[in-house]
Amino acid sequence: MEKPISTATNVDVDNVKLLETSAAEWWDPSGIQTAIHSLNPCRIALIIDGLISTGKIKAEDRNKPDVLKGIDILDVGCGAGILTEALARLKANVVGLDPSEELVKIARDHMKGQSLNIEYITEFIEDYSIKNPEKYDAVVASEVVEHVPDQKSFLLGMAKCVKPNGSLFITTPNRTMFSYVGTKIAYMLKVIVKDSHTWSHFITPSEVAVILKEQNCNTILVRGLWFTPFFNTFCFAPYQGMQYALHAVKYDNQKQK
Repeated sequence: MEKPISTATNVDVDNVKLLETSAAEWWDPSGIQTAIHSLNPCRIALIIDGLISTGKIKAEDRNKPDVLKGIDILDVGCGAGILTEALARLKANVVGLDPSEELVKIARDHMKGQSLNIEYITEFIEDYSIKNPEKYDAVVASEVVEHVPDQKSFLLGMAKCVKPNGSLFITTPNRTMFSYVGTKIAYMLKVIVKDSHTWSHFITPSEVAVILKEQNCNTILVRGLWFTPFFNTFCFAPYQGMQYALHAVKYDNQKQK
């Protein structure tokens, strides 16, 4: 039996508890997680465009309501399922993975009565990746990496779950002085849960790319993300210093030989 990439303690317990305190508000678009709801259009566009660029879906199907039909996606750090459900509504087969039983319960409860192909699992990505290597067309971690103590272990676990020629999609804050100030402002404006982010845990795109390379994953795209609090909207932007979206593709080792 292969040993885990890391021990099953790769979680900031205090941070998870802090996020759980607002669990009841996660599905309120005007609540404390309003920015996460607003990020969904960009997250969906990132995934669809990325899968088109790798030939997993056809460009002419971009606007179809079932554009992700037949695509297997792992949503790592899914929380209460805000992105997970959005992907499933586009007919993807989605597994939502999170170490918080409280948040997964919220996700399962919200899903009831909907015809969505979602399985929610409470587990660490390091352990899950051992049992499910190269299983998914796409693995997503959106606004998660910055909350994880051992980011290398987390990212390698994600990459291990991706099929050859499959994609990884990550959105996370960059570690710059601009993001340091921006996070303080976000607390003041109550855009994010106060004290839920530690600037020293933010990771740069180049650092992510180096780690993913260890699992044969090439970073092919990095785009800046910009949030306008007064309009409660996200958009892609040239500037990557506050927040960014990253797309990496796992190359087929056999074809490289």
